[in-house]
Amino acid sequence: MAEVATSVLHNVGNVLNSVGVSAELATSKVREFRTGSLKNVAELLQQNSADLPAFLTTDPRGKMLPDYLLKLAVHLAEPQQAILQEMEMLKKNIDHIKEIVAMQQRYARGTGVVEVLSVADLVDDSIRINAASFTRHEVNVACEIAQVPPLKTDRHKVMQILVNLLSNAKHALDQSEGDRRMMVRVTQNQEGMLEIAVIDNGTGIPPENLSRIFSHGFTTKKLGHGFGLHSGALAAKELGGTL
Repeated sequence: MAEVATSVLHNVGNVLNSVGVSAELATSKVREFRTGSLKNVAELLQQNSADLPAFLTTDPRGKMLPDYLLKLAVHLAEPQQAILQEMEMLKKNIDHIKEIVAMQQRYARGTGVVEVLSVADLVDDSIRINAASFTRHEVNVACEIAQVPPLKTDRHKVMQILVNLLSNAKHALDQSEGDRRMMVRVTQNQEGMLEIAVIDNGTGIPPENLSRIFSHGFTTKKLGHGFGLHSGALAAKELGGTL
């Protein structure tokens, strides 16, 4: 259970990075709101409340208010939409953290929630969780998703695997110069098995490390812990697949 708990903390840490970025972006957008201007308009209207029709039709300041309010509304709408998007991403990330923690309990009981899921949606959600990091590091992500049947599986175990693979691919691109590209490819092989590949044009894996990358505690990252691929391989095995 100690190994599982460490893996849980590792995966929560991955998602918390995105939570922090979303919170920072939302805070930045809130600072863009011109609430001071709105307050000035309200005070101006209050000062002339005794005869608003005359103020709006004859006073130069009043005559400018309708056009000004329209422009202010447009200005406020843009950051509002961006904040709503970040709040939606925050909600998804927080839900994922809750499920990662709950996953530890399911590991202990040996059971998980199995659902019929769209593979495209799973890939999309996994990319969204890493989206802030991809944007910050200028990583271009593309998808090639074949027409495959819905997948009956444990959503959050699949998410755990994909989020780790995408995060590792991003780290492999950190030292790359020029265009940083990543591809998520979904296919169905001749045996009818679903295959999801995360491909990047990063530094690659040295041949001497290929036999060790799934070992518990093995890492080449300066601040890594060596739990991501190991826990991902365990999750894939529990789902009846391989990593």
